Amino acid sequence: MLNEVALTPDVFDGNLYTSQEACGIHLRYIREPLLSEVLVRNLRSGAWSSYITGNTGRWHLFGKELFKKLATQNRLRLFDFAGEIEPQSDDHWCDEAIASSEVENLEIILSTKTVAENHSQCPLVHSVEMTTNSTWWQSRSPSRIVPRKMEAYLEVLKLVLRCSNSLIFIDPHVDPSLPRYSNFIQLLLAAKRTPAATLEVHRVCYEGSGPNRVLFTGVRQSELESRFRDSWSAQLKAAGIKVSVYVWSDIHDRALISNLIGLRVSNGFDESNDANETVTFSRLGRQDSEKVQRDIDPAVNRPRYVFQIP
Repeated sequence: MLNEVALTPDVFDGNLYTSQEACGIHLRYIREPLLSEVLVRNLRSGAWSSYITGNTGRWHLFGKELFKKLATQNRLRLFDFAGEIEPQSDDHWCDEAIASSEVENLEIILSTKTVAENHSQCPLVHSVEMTTNSTWWQSRSPSRIVPRKMEAYLEVLKLVLRCSNSLIFIDPHVDPSLPRYSNFIQLLLAAKRTPAATLEVHRVCYEGSGPNRVLFTGVRQSELESRFRDSWSAQLKAAGIKVSVYVWSDIHDRALISNLIGLRVSNGFDESNDANETVTFSRLGRQDSEKVQRDIDPAVNRPRYVFQIP
């Protein structure tokens, strides 16, 4: 759901387009996907972003703004050295991006027309002016349907788990003592990073329905707390991971909200033994993602908040 792309520095240079106006138009066109759907590879352990900030006089005004947004929204992903030559030109930076794609997959490398023509042998390299003709652009989708299995969840969420500063898992019935949720902890372990991400899990204060409904409040609160602590504490402590579990009187959403992306999760994060069952991950717009996050903020919805398992 979160892909990775590379940009060569010339993309921000208005002098390398047919006009300054054309540069602004093309950068505006790719702005929303860059700020909501992808990470931008910060090549050579951050040397790429240092190059951009060290040559500010060269960039189009809108290019400066776009780069600043990418940086402040933590959408620049540090990537180790890949090529042998330290880049000194836009073509060199394209060579570095290509070398990095051989280490780990990239969806596309965007450059200006001249650099793209100089690297026409690489199918990943596309002129930003021809972005809409690329496989990446044409295959973009707001959703993914995957098998209801943890290995599928880990694959589709790989970059989300690895790169997010905060992760909020919302599933009304998550319960690590149940076999269908026994692998949920793998999502938390996959989020191990430095500095540590803020991890939250949100669920309801009951299980069952109708006359069989059991409320985990009052004297029964400790029963739900024990289910989480007995199942997770040892592994999370060994991994150096802290997770806060919030319990609510009611929750309707099944979602994953991070600082990078918001996702609706059709069936929650449990697994099924039925090979035909699937889960749909659907990307939320920023406003919808913020609304879901507000709804499970104890400071905002205090009446529905019951207790926390730290």
